[in-house]
Amino acid sequence: MKNPIRYALLAAFAAQPLAATAFTPDDYMAWFNANQSAQPQFVDGDVITYDKADLIRPFTPAEYQDIQIFEGMEVKIKDAGDLSPAEVYQKATEQFAGTATIAADGALENYTAGRPFDPATFKPGKEDGQKMTWNFNFRWQLGGLSNREVHWVWVRAGGEHSGHEIMSEGGGKYKPYYTGGGSFERALAGPYRRVMFSHRSDLPEKNYKVNNGEGFAKDTEFREYTGFSSPFDIAGTAFLILRYDNPRKTDDSWAYIPSLRRVRRISVEVKSDSLLGTDHTLEDFYCFNGRPLEHEWEYVGTARQLAVARSRNSDAVYYGPNGWAMLDDWALRQVDVMKQIPKRASHPYSLKFLHIDRQSGECYHANAFDKAGQLWKVWQLSKAWSEDPQLQEQVTKWKAEVTPPGSRVSMFQSINVIDLQNNRGTLVPCRGHSNPATDLDLVKKILDVNYLTEGR
Repeated sequence: MKNPIRYALLAAFAAQPLAATAFTPDDYMAWFNANQSAQPQFVDGDVITYDKADLIRPFTPAEYQDIQIFEGMEVKIKDAGDLSPAEVYQKATEQFAGTATIAADGALENYTAGRPFDPATFKPGKEDGQKMTWNFNFRWQLGGLSNREVHWVWVRAGGEHSGHEIMSEGGGKYKPYYTGGGSFERALAGPYRRVMFSHRSDLPEKNYKVNNGEGFAKDTEFREYTGFSSPFDIAGTAFLILRYDNPRKTDDSWAYIPSLRRVRRISVEVKSDSLLGTDHTLEDFYCFNGRPLEHEWEYVGTARQLAVARSRNSDAVYYGPNGWAMLDDWALRQVDVMKQIPKRASHPYSLKFLHIDRQSGECYHANAFDKAGQLWKVWQLSKAWSEDPQLQEQVTKWKAEVTPPGSRVSMFQSINVIDLQNNRGTLVPCRGHSNPATDLDLVKKILDVNYLTEGR
């Protein structure tokens, strides 16, 4: 049974606009603690409107409620079903269970493939926080992610965007996706590609590595390309990150800036800076895309959260007074919550909470606090499911690469961040998304540092 007094206090607290009161990690934990005993008062198929918004407050992180809840809201409750990863990942998890270990410095050792640790055994604290971050790092991703086109749209609260060039571009093909309000300040676009090279559960016959860990794939966990093809003033700008299989070895990272006409190495500090003026950083991809050893980690516990875990749309659809909310199906999912605390004093965040799906391993929600301990940014991520028919729409509409049938992978449909101190969001829908098989010849062309100078 739910505690009616606790529920009433939570609803009253969460109903207050965040801008009217400072929001601290203690406030987040108040929501988390109340979530533990909350019982859902909705069922599959319900459509939650504004007059019933209190029903979803216990399952919507308090810092996201002002975005999710508004007059005219429409939150459809839809069970996402079984999002367990592919059989090859589950088999590797079972085969190598109990072999992975955590070194004194937090590095993962003796790991081959599959999920390194069983989250059902986790208890709050730093030891299992380190295990949780390695679980997230090595979640099931098949061969990695490919996006034909990523939009980075800066949306200021208030106003409207009907006159922005995005709304008429390509004969209005983007217009159905950006409904609601909000003023568009700038829009960037370009491709993205990430390829996993090691600990590949789908490659047992190759020692769980691309090309058996030889040549271009040697000693490599992944390579990641982020490019920009528009607007004209940044066209050709690109970033390449090489993550080594040795968790103690620092990334090699490069940037190509067309105005300088040269490739330059970038430091760890740059990866936590604003990316080309957006509210994201390179380290914020996927909720967290940095090196685990550069942060302290604490396991907080489990919660139940409403999330876009299996989008009904082929592409992300935004609505609401500021155009920041997602018009989609929302599933109640069990999430593991962990806390990220940067070790580097110059890092812009003091700490960050991340919500990770227990079954799929994907992140749905995160928040970050500034050096003063005040809430700064909130992330919401929507996922598509590889086995749904919407995937074929992506292949046809955006000429996406083909994801092999039966891949059972949660796809990265959008990552959206709201800077609550600046009252601006950066919406990042990913179009033409897929988790394709690894074509090593193609990968060599795209993910080589020499390719950066060619642009895309």
